[in-house]
Amino acid sequence: MTLRKLWLIILVFVSIIAIAVNTLIFAFLTDRYFSDYLNESYDLHVNQILEYTSKAMVNEDVSYNQMAIELESHLNDPIIAIKLYDTNGDRLIEVSSDYYLDPQMRNGMMGNRMMEQMWGASSEEVHQYNITANEKTIGVMNITSHSLAENSFVARRFKGALVSNSLVSVVITILIAIFVGIIISRMMSHSLKDTEKLASDIRLGQEVELKTSGIQEINSIRESLLELNARLKLKQKTRKKLIDQLVHQTRTPLTILQSHIEAIEDGVIEVDDKEIQTFKNQIFDITSIISNMSSLIGASKDTDELKIESFELGTMLKQMQQGLVAQFMKKNIEFVIDSHQSIKLKTDKYKLSQAIYNLLINAYKYTEEKGLVKVSYTQSGDRCLLKIEDSGIGIAEKDIDKIFSAYYRSSTVIGQKGDGIGLYIVRENIKRIGGNVTVESKVGAGSLFTIDIPIDPISSS
Repeated sequence: MTLRKLWLIILVFVSIIAIAVNTLIFAFLTDRYFSDYLNESYDLHVNQILEYTSKAMVNEDVSYNQMAIELESHLNDPIIAIKLYDTNGDRLIEVSSDYYLDPQMRNGMMGNRMMEQMWGASSEEVHQYNITANEKTIGVMNITSHSLAENSFVARRFKGALVSNSLVSVVITILIAIFVGIIISRMMSHSLKDTEKLASDIRLGQEVELKTSGIQEINSIRESLLELNARLKLKQKTRKKLIDQLVHQTRTPLTILQSHIEAIEDGVIEVDDKEIQTFKNQIFDITSIISNMSSLIGASKDTDELKIESFELGTMLKQMQQGLVAQFMKKNIEFVIDSHQSIKLKTDKYKLSQAIYNLLINAYKYTEEKGLVKVSYTQSGDRCLLKIEDSGIGIAEKDIDKIFSAYYRSSTVIGQKGDGIGLYIVRENIKRIGGNVTVESKVGAGSLFTIDIPIDPISSS
């Protein structure tokens, strides 16, 4: 069943119930107050009839015909007949509504068989009253009336009119309800179809915009769909960034392996225990990256968990220097570690090393031949400050605030290979281990990146 048909059925059903309930209440109130009114009217007419008849019978100037005419005026519902007898039982006057009702009422009550079947034949009862004058009975009056006020002519006609008018009201209300229901259902159907199209466009990945409906609930649904669409796009974008990070991170160990293999082939580097350890370190990094990539793709979470471990910073930097030495030698760039202090860190070694690798690779890419790349570090309280300085081309002031954004590349480095994800990875990795990274740079003079991280993130928090 469609929503339009369901809405029309409900609307018509409610309308009929409302009219039926209203009719029943109205009929109950009518029976209650109208019956009381008829009974009061009956008592009033009886008193007037008895008072008039008593005076008229002792007045020789009033004839029986005149009395009959006057008594006719009291043939008001529920009184239907009046008979006057003398003390001997002889009938003096007889008046009845059968003869004096107006033609419309007489025809309606006598000829309408359906009304008789609906309300039933009216039972009658006779009330006898003594006519007295000077405390002496001078006559007897029989007043015939309906046994119940509800069976009176007026009450029955009123109830008949109430039923027929209620039926007419039901028909009119149903027509109005159908008309209004069609208009409202069309509006609802149109809004729902637009909402369905909105959901379909979102599913197909098309651009969508919010169209306002006259129905508040539908507006809420559309806003929720757009919000869900925005979240999905953000989630997809975040996922893409994470995958791009992992792909980017695989390039560093692969590049180091390639440069070392080329250096060995050229006879620049000899294969010894230190060189073999360098190869092992890079292979371990590639294995970790692939493991992280697999877990991120298969899991519903957007970020991998931290793997906290203790290690000595200087040792890690020397291993990184050994891995990059062949690459730096190709451009004749001096790579110096200018600190020898022993600092033991407790953090995610992989994320920190990836951040440092990216900064060193950037320094290598944007430093001319015979340049200098210097790494230094110090401990300040419970934090470690690590600085990477180069004598490269520098960064323009207008780009300083943008270089850590994903996929951003300055117009000054368009000729260099890259995807604009490296510095974004640096910022995200350092942020994940509770630190921050800043940069100072001048075009043509080089750049200085400073990493500030807690020595022990657990004790520092």
